[in-house]
Amino acid sequence: MPIITHVLLYTAYAAISLAVGAALNQIGGQDIGGSFLGGVGLFCACAVTHASIGASAAAGRIGGVERRIKHDMERLRTAHREITADIDAVQTRLDQIEAQVASAPPPQAPQLEAPQPAGQIELKLIDQIVDKLGAAMDARLQTIQSAGNVTPITPSAARGPMDLVREAILENRVELHLQPIVQLPQRKTAFYEGFTRLKDATGRLILPQEFIPAAEQAGLMPTIDNVLLFRCVQIVRKLMKQDRRVGIFCNISPRALADEGFFPQFLDFMRENRDLAGSVIFEIPQASYEARTSIEARAMAKLVDLGFRFSIDRVASAELDLPDLERSGVRYVKMPVQVLTDQIVAGGVRPRSAITREIAASDISAVFQRYGVDLIAERVESEDAVLEALDLDVPYGQGHLFGAPRPIKESLMEETAPPREFFLKQSGRTA
Repeated sequence: MPIITHVLLYTAYAAISLAVGAALNQIGGQDIGGSFLGGVGLFCACAVTHASIGASAAAGRIGGVERRIKHDMERLRTAHREITADIDAVQTRLDQIEAQVASAPPPQAPQLEAPQPAGQIELKLIDQIVDKLGAAMDARLQTIQSAGNVTPITPSAARGPMDLVREAILENRVELHLQPIVQLPQRKTAFYEGFTRLKDATGRLILPQEFIPAAEQAGLMPTIDNVLLFRCVQIVRKLMKQDRRVGIFCNISPRALADEGFFPQFLDFMRENRDLAGSVIFEIPQASYEARTSIEARAMAKLVDLGFRFSIDRVASAELDLPDLERSGVRYVKMPVQVLTDQIVAGGVRPRSAITREIAASDISAVFQRYGVDLIAERVESEDAVLEALDLDVPYGQGHLFGAPRPIKESLMEETAPPREFFLKQSGRTA
């Protein structure tokens, strides 16, 4: 009911109450106070009754909406059960035909205008059935949507994360974003870190927490690593032509190092580009590095033999084994500013090394460098964080204060896109 209607009704109640109060005063002989209280009582009674009627009407409308929603949901469930039953029936028949075709004897001799085998005829019939099922499903959904005002189901919503990742790779919607790593205190760009970003058909960025689990489940992380690496190599070569000695950190999935179908081709590609060994640094998380298998350790060693080096990021504990890092070819450790201040400065945590004397917090960076490892202060978001890193003589910094990850230019994106032959080679196939 509109607000103006409520106002008019309450105004009418007040007028009636005043009239009744006046009548009580004139006819009943009551005094003005009693008449006024009688009128107020009548107005309150009318207001309470009106509010009760309004609440009952609203409850009735809400109940009606709930019943319609339940009815629509039941119709959707029924349609889903029917479609599932139809698909199961088709799948069963397909399995039967495949078994018949597999067990059928090979043809003896070619014949002119030979009739189609029964299996092919049945397959055509099943294709027609599948088409009819698809049309029937669309018709059912349209009927339910038009009857119950249900939000239409878009193709992107119907696909799962793995399908979105596959589609992004096949349609070359894999982007390279770069974030600067600066030298302290000058804040001059010394490196870049490359990040893979995927886009869906609408141009929306698919966040790493969305696509990485799906890509790992679908076995697509090696392909994504390949695209990132290929683009990083092309970018480094362009920078070298401009006489700019800037390295790029490339994240690589630890599972890719143990992938027997991926790593040999990956190693061949890096062997062909071993002249970039000083400019391409592979990066893996601390947890993955410390939990690496013997296969992954051997894969890392093969890359180190070619001259490439590694970086450790996502450091949660400052108690790192420095001799082990040195043996494994790790030359950079990215440590969040929060870990530096909480563990090294406040908590007194120290990395494991051969140094037996007490190490001051300000000497930590020098201890890392003694084992050939440079510290990079990560997640630098404020000037205070820069001062904390400088107090510890950390030589490099990375964070949004120095620059957020940004996509490379569109023209450069197209220029550095891997060719089709690259994907075929990495998957072990030929054109």
